[in-house]
Amino acid sequence: MMWKKSILILAGISLIALLTLPVYAQTSNEELARRLIQSYENVKSFLQGIMGNLDDETASKVEDAIAKADPLIEEANSLLSSGDYESAVEKAREALSVIRDVLKEIKDVDVIREGGRLRIAIGRLSSAVARIERVIQALENRGVDTTNFTSQLEEVKSLLEEAKSLLKSGDLDGAREKIEEAVNELRSLYSGVRGAAKEHLNLTKEKVLNRVKRIERASERCVVRLDMIYKKLVRENRTEDAEKVLKLKNSIEKTLLSLKRHVENGRRFLALEDVRQLFRYLIICRRMGA
Repeated sequence: MMWKKSILILAGISLIALLTLPVYAQTSNEELARRLIQSYENVKSFLQGIMGNLDDETASKVEDAIAKADPLIEEANSLLSSGDYESAVEKAREALSVIRDVLKEIKDVDVIREGGRLRIAIGRLSSAVARIERVIQALENRGVDTTNFTSQLEEVKSLLEEAKSLLKSGDLDGAREKIEEAVNELRSLYSGVRGAAKEHLNLTKEKVLNRVKRIERASERCVVRLDMIYKKLVRENRTEDAEKVLKLKNSIEKTLLSLKRHVENGRRFLALEDVRQLFRYLIICRRMGA
């Protein structure tokens, strides 16, 4: 399968990434504590679900880690209920640290690596769904009947949600099956949407290439300026600001690669989605003074 080939490149990535949560400046300690606790429960559920596929030594390590982390999560829940959100965050992070350590230790176990592959596949398919959804919206704005596309899209979303749920429970075979179904459904949807986009969105080759050239030049200049800003912030020991700049720079470079790939493969409306994403990044660049 095509999705298997692509995710094998990232075979070394483990389930540790499941522990990462989007934490924004405006997130309260209460909300952060709830997210951390839920993250722990998700990873714990996964580990318990795959326990039967682990050798005795690895299973023992996982059980010991959970036994050590569970009381910390109980404390976190108690502190959360009492309104001591900051302490709840600290306890939840301690519990996650325990699980993170055991995941690092067993990351090369086949079932752990497979879980990582499936998680990556779900993430990539979710990104593809978001892009196609924007194209469908553009078609709707042109008065095109997108009922069939919308129905197919909802089916793909449903399959991905099932895959996520099965993966969290440790049912890798079930998750893999749902992912394959989603891939097949998405391939059919992509073909239909692509045809409609060519017909109704006037995505001529010349139009796409002109936009691509302009946005590529602007994005490349932005990357250079961001690199200079990053180095300056590092010298000033402004680590947090430097990390934000580096993250934006990496995102732009990643999208530029995606844009090049889509142009080379003739995927015009996906190329235009990359152009739109780069335009949004450029707005952030200007705000940063880049």
